[in-house]
Amino acid sequence: MRLRIPILVKLLVALVLPAVALFAVFGWVAYQVERHDLDDELGRRLEAIAASTATTIHNADDLLQLSPGDEDGLMYQTQTKRLASIAAATGVHVFVVDKQLGWRADSSPGVAIGTHYNRAELDRVELDRVFARGQLASSITFEGNDGTIYKTGYAPVRASATDAQTALAVGVQAPASYFDQLDELESRLMRWGAALAAISLIAVVIATLLITRNIRVLAAAAERIGGGDLRAKVEVGSRDELGVLGDAMDRMRAQLAERDARMQQMLAGIAHEVRNPLAGMTLFAGILGDEIEAGDERRGHVDKIKRELGYLERVVNDFLEYARRPKPELGDVEVGELLAEVAQMASTPAVTATADDTKLVARADRGQLRRAMLNLARNAVQAATAAGADGDAVALRAAKADGELRLTVWNRGKEIPPETSAKLFEPFFTTREKGTGLGLAFVREIAMDHGGRVEVDSADGETTFTIVLPA
Repeated sequence: MRLRIPILVKLLVALVLPAVALFAVFGWVAYQVERHDLDDELGRRLEAIAASTATTIHNADDLLQLSPGDEDGLMYQTQTKRLASIAAATGVHVFVVDKQLGWRADSSPGVAIGTHYNRAELDRVELDRVFARGQLASSITFEGNDGTIYKTGYAPVRASATDAQTALAVGVQAPASYFDQLDELESRLMRWGAALAAISLIAVVIATLLITRNIRVLAAAAERIGGGDLRAKVEVGSRDELGVLGDAMDRMRAQLAERDARMQQMLAGIAHEVRNPLAGMTLFAGILGDEIEAGDERRGHVDKIKRELGYLERVVNDFLEYARRPKPELGDVEVGELLAEVAQMASTPAVTATADDTKLVARADRGQLRRAMLNLARNAVQAATAAGADGDAVALRAAKADGELRLTVWNRGKEIPPETSAKLFEPFFTTREKGTGLGLAFVREIAMDHGGRVEVDSADGETTFTIVLPA
């Protein structure tokens, strides 16, 4: 069985998913670009502070000559105060390390001279640029022991005013506060993405409802036209392609109705032209029969002519009734009484009639509904008789269910093949040697004129025809 994918799902896949995916890619790219730019900006600022701090160290040799225990000396204290003032003014942590990554000065007290700067091991590449090339450098961001994200900028310190070689490196460390901005950007992107998805979803649902509403109208119209109901106009309230399709279907309906009317008029005309000479032939056949004496073998031929003329008269009457079917005159019809009458007119005691509720009432044209039920009952009797069924071989029943009134005609007998069931209600289709093929077509027309339908179910030696009417 082929999987049917609703239009809503197709539109969601075609419109919403690509839009959300594109926005997600855009958001990710925007986040990465913003993070890269902010990271570069912070690195440049830290490098600038480090470079400015490096100019305050006039003689690197003095710091290099300090050893552990000189923390209380004037040189160390003076340099520490300078670094502390810079740190206070800029809100950063400032320190000085040598080529062996030993601590030489710090803006925060309590750090012993020569202490190895373990964190600098991770910044070995940046520090190599500082010491080997005398360039500014900044580290990648890292997470400190306090859980805060930090970044460090480095600047070279010359050995002396006359020696351009790098002897020390000034490190300026600060928290990467731009991560708060990134978190806010991420939050905004998430909100915008959710809003975009919601708006797209709502737009797709509305568009789907507008499209499928017209499609359902067209589908219902196609069902009506296929069932033979050519009276109701096809009305699609849109001017798009579906509206064009609706107009084309309505033109088709009008053309079919016009052709049907012409066919009915033609049938009525043919039946009328045939009826007059047929009546004369019947009259003269009767006169001829009266003139032939009893026992004459020619009298049998005359009787056969009379039977054939009677059959032709029934055929002409069927044509006239089908061509001139009047509009139903609706009224209250007691269903139980109607079924009993039909069972009696079926001319066999094998037909039974029952109603689930003796007070069931149908809003219908009594004459037309009786005609349809009698047609089905007689067909059922013939089918049961041909199959040799006896006893209660035919049953009429009325029941109300799901807001519908169901009038069923059941019989035992040979089931109807599926390929025949599909054609039963077509005009002029018949499986009998002598039949017009209009009886069941007339039944269907009567049911449709009452806003109902006809169903057939045939299997396991049983056949059921059901006229379904609005309750």
